[in-house]
Parts: sequence; C-alpha cells; structure tokens
Amino acid sequence: MRIFIIARGIHIQVTQYSTYSDDKGRSGVEIKIKHNVPIVAGKQLQWVQTVSSNGGNSKACKMMTRVDPFGVGGPVNTISLPGVPGIGKADDRLPFYWTAQDLAGGAGPGFSDKPAVHKPATGRTWTQFITALTEVTGKDVHHLVAIAWGYDRMSDGTVRVAPIRTPTSTEMSVHYEVLKTMYPLYKYT
Repeated sequence: MRIFIIARGIHIQVTQYSTYSDDKGRSGVEIKIKHNVPIVAGKQLQWVQTVSSNGGNSKACKMMTRVDPFGVGGPVNTISLPGVPGIGKADDRLPFYWTAQDLAGGAGPGFSDKPAVHKPATGRTWTQFITALTEVTGKDVHHLVAIAWGYDRMSDGTVRVAPIRTPTSTEMSVHYEVLKTMYPLYKYT
C-alpha cells in the first residue's frame, strides 16, 4: 500500500485501507499503519489524529473538527477538557490517539482505526481524518509525517473511500489549531 517518507529509509506505511461494516449496521473504513522510525532516547513516538465530519460526534459536540478520540458516551469519552465547553469528552488529558492504558494493553506502536457510521436518511455523512506520527519531548509534539484519509457514507448505504494523501497546508493549519485549542499545554510543530 502507500508509503509516506519521513527521511531516507524512514517512513510510515499504510498496510490496510478498506471498507468496514460492524454488527450494528454501521459502515466506514478500516486503516492500519506501521512505521520504521527508530526510538531516540528521551523522546516518545505518539500518534495524533484530528477528525472533521458533518455528523456523529462532530455534530453532538458542536465541533466540526476535533482531536480524536473525543465524543459523547462512555466508556471511552469521560474526561472534560478545560476550555472545551459542551457535552463532548476526551479519553484522557493528553492529545495522543493511544492512551497510556491502550499502550500498556498492546496498542501501538502502529496505528489502527475503524470509524463507521449508520447510513443517513438523505445525502451523505462525510468524515475526514488527519493522522500524524509525532516525536514527543516533554510538552513538545513534533510532527514527523501526516496523512489525510476518510470516507463518505451515502444514503443508499454505500461507502465512498477517499484517497490517502498528504494533507494540504490549510488542513494542517486546522489540525494544529484544533490541537492547540483542545490541549493548550502542548506545543505543536
């Protein structure tokens, strides 16, 4: 599948990107990403993801773009974030995709996600992600590489998978701004 270069010989690779359906009537896409980035002493590798959508948790939380995971309903989304009003909640107080508990339970070092929604009564529900592998030193989060991906769920039940690509500079600006707004104690580059 797609490879996105970070430096000579160092990259992330999308190993799966396909339609997905669950047993609750929701459909979307499943993505898996691996990397070969070496770990440097004093630094952590962490995944960061923002999601934009016209439905689901974006609508419920009144935030078209938000850091993922952030939404409504437990057991995952239970932590209120200072400065982020409304009913949306985070899974912890860190801007990273995997929690410390996720990592202890075997999640990572790669990335995987299976977003899915019910078909809308009319039109489409669109969902777009910016997923980034970052190198973290204290409160400094340095983006090594980012990709854009997503899907549309159509009212006829079909899923239109968006191509995986490099995000535009405007998309990255929105990504950084949302991270700063939701998790202001960190510096993002």
